[in-house]
Amino acid sequence: MASATPCPAPVSGYMCVESPVDWFAIDVLAIATVMWILATLWYKGVRHANLMRYPQIQMLIPYSQWESKLLQEKPQIGAGKAISAFFKTLFVDVLAMNILKCEFGLSEKEVVKTRTAKRTAKLLMVWGFVFAGISTTLAYLMFPHNMIVIDLTHPARIFGMLGGVFMIVGALVWFSARYKEAKYAGPFTPAKFDWIGADYLPLMVLLLGVSGFVLQGAILAYASMGGAAEPFLYFAVHFHAIPVAAFFWLFFWTKADHIIYRIFWRIYEYADKDFAGTNTRLPPPTIKYLNKTGKEIKGGYA
Repeated sequence: MASATPCPAPVSGYMCVESPVDWFAIDVLAIATVMWILATLWYKGVRHANLMRYPQIQMLIPYSQWESKLLQEKPQIGAGKAISAFFKTLFVDVLAMNILKCEFGLSEKEVVKTRTAKRTAKLLMVWGFVFAGISTTLAYLMFPHNMIVIDLTHPARIFGMLGGVFMIVGALVWFSARYKEAKYAGPFTPAKFDWIGADYLPLMVLLLGVSGFVLQGAILAYASMGGAAEPFLYFAVHFHAIPVAAFFWLFFWTKADHIIYRIFWRIYEYADKDFAGTNTRLPPPTIKYLNKTGKEIKGGYA
């Protein structure tokens, strides 16, 4: 029967409970997950040329001629320019969601106004992951081995709760915007969601946030009730572990992978900006590209 006990250093002054899952198992699964992500990134991103693909270029240059007509004639990008482009992409496009400009055309056909809602949703989800990452790092560095601090005032718990709230609210805002878009076909048309496509990512984010709070509640119950809470704890551990595993292990096999690809595309765009013209990865800026709805596609995206 587990019970809360005073935590040893370096978190003395807090109360701890034994972790329901051995940290060694968590470390092994984390290493396997990182290796799988790198392997799938190499296979899906590099081998399938997704990391360097601009969708507009498909309309201009045949795939088989990319190397000879596009990349080989392009001036080399210096290391300094590449690093600068990476940090600009990270802070401007990812953490500030400026990257969402690619989802909003200038055409009058943009009737359903969801850009602000989508940007808000993705900002919340991105920062939810940032806070969750900070929480996990603090817990790994500060929690005693195989112990969990249960005090909600600990920095790791504060960042974790903020991350969970941001994820849940962001996912709900996203689904609200998607519902508005899906219903635009007509008042009597059932809203259609693509649960294994465009809506997979917010669905998994929602499950991650909800299951995280359920797990924390189960740990608190286990600390105070002991064996009586073991069934709830068993359910909560699996309820959280399955979405976490599905999110990372299936990431590059769903449409969620476009997030990573767009980051690389944006880095290329910033780095190539000084070389804009015929010998660059980007098409000439004077050409306007339209998607199926007639909206203008911004440079670097489709």
